[in-house]
Amino acid sequence: MPKTKLKCGIKLSIIIFLLFHITSPLVIAETQQPVKVAILFFNDIHGHLQPFNVKTDKGTQQVGGMARIASMIKKIRTENTNKGIKTIVLVAGDILQGTPMSTVFKGKPDIQCLNKTGVDAMTVGNHEFDFGLQNFLDLNKTANFPFLSANIIWKKDKQPLCESSISFELCDDLFLTIIGATTRELLVTTKPENVTDLLVLDPVTAVKNRFDQVKTKGPVILLSHNRHKTDRAIADAIPELSAIIAGHDQILFSPFRKAGNVPVFQAFEKGRYLGRIDIDIDPMTKKAMITGDTYLPVTANIEADPEIEEIVNRYLSRLDKKFKKVIGYSETFLDGERDRIRFKETTLGNFVTDIMRECTGADIALLNAGSLRSSINSGPVMVEDVFRAMPYSNEIVIAELSGHELLQVLTRSVMGNQEDEDGGFLQVSGICFSIKNHNLQNISIGDDRKPLDSDKTYTLAITDYIASGGDGYNIFTTKPMIKTGTILWELVVDTIRERKTISAKIENRIIRIKKWKK
Repeated sequence: MPKTKLKCGIKLSIIIFLLFHITSPLVIAETQQPVKVAILFFNDIHGHLQPFNVKTDKGTQQVGGMARIASMIKKIRTENTNKGIKTIVLVAGDILQGTPMSTVFKGKPDIQCLNKTGVDAMTVGNHEFDFGLQNFLDLNKTANFPFLSANIIWKKDKQPLCESSISFELCDDLFLTIIGATTRELLVTTKPENVTDLLVLDPVTAVKNRFDQVKTKGPVILLSHNRHKTDRAIADAIPELSAIIAGHDQILFSPFRKAGNVPVFQAFEKGRYLGRIDIDIDPMTKKAMITGDTYLPVTANIEADPEIEEIVNRYLSRLDKKFKKVIGYSETFLDGERDRIRFKETTLGNFVTDIMRECTGADIALLNAGSLRSSINSGPVMVEDVFRAMPYSNEIVIAELSGHELLQVLTRSVMGNQEDEDGGFLQVSGICFSIKNHNLQNISIGDDRKPLDSDKTYTLAITDYIASGGDGYNIFTTKPMIKTGTILWELVVDTIRERKTISAKIENRIIRIKKWKK
């Protein structure tokens, strides 16, 4: 009897063994099917919820618009769902500041549109704080998606300001993690009082620490609002990153760039493109492979999403009618394009700084190029055009510097390269100089162009942003200031309205001496 039981047990074991080895390849093959994910993304929308016009080789074209972006996202999400593909929508920072609607309502319509669009996460950009820290906290509460930043903490208790990352569950024990990181330029690119309670840690170290905590869960993508050189440093420190989705530089990375072995993507600015990355993830190894990438232009032929359009129109109807009022006529194109105004003299820079100097009677006017956000086209000029060009509520103030101190200020102004698009580059009035290899030459003051006197005291018209140390101009923080009570963009509106017709030209105030090849 015991022998019979033993034989039966052996037979049963053999049967189980054979069944397992016959069926297990099928089970393994099934679990090895890659998990497919589509990442949709955009960055630096800067309040451009409405479509806007741009000049191209083919003439003026209408681009952008949050209602069109939302329509594209909803269509792609539906298609992907039918194919078993998960869709994740990400924003790489700077949703605020740049249009009357965003500024007047301090980002409320922007968040409402992103909520309705179905954004899954957003990294914190430096301009998210332009309306104050409390406004940032209020927007974070009303968002249906997390604000991410691994490197912003409270100064007092060193606790994180917001979430460092978010992990999306794809299947059992497999997650895709998004880590956020913010530029350290935050501390100098918004008013200092807006961020006085915050610290911005080294993004490389902060992201590496967070990566080490989540890397076993599955692939990790960095959602970054940093300069590209910082993203490269992060990629060097964490070569295992699956991708970096970037913002801040406002460049179209098409084709994508490589930082070591890490692909870096960026979808230009103002909602002109919707980026897409397609990823296959092996559930066994938890490794990701990018199988496709593209940038989808947001053009006038795309049908607008009615829900988003209703939100935008509702806020539009609340805007003061004065924004649509024509106040004058410009005979010339006032150039405020980012790649030029942050590197050289432009007509818009000359026009605005001249007004600042005339209004105050100062010897010199200086204006950081980052405060001028758009051009003003030739032809009729509306209040809205001025507001779009200079959306910040900057007050003009008067300061005094010695010639030696003024040289330090100008040295800071010319420290960047063209690709840096340094917002701290100064547009000027009442002063002329040349630049060669970041060195200043032939500095002269006034309409009669007298040489700079190191010992002489000069009066300067600047903005309260610069006066508070913005863009690294800390020299002004120890100087007494005279507040004029005049908001810069309001002064420009009043000037255009009074003059009726305006114009500006390049006057060789800033000359860049080229390097000639032998």
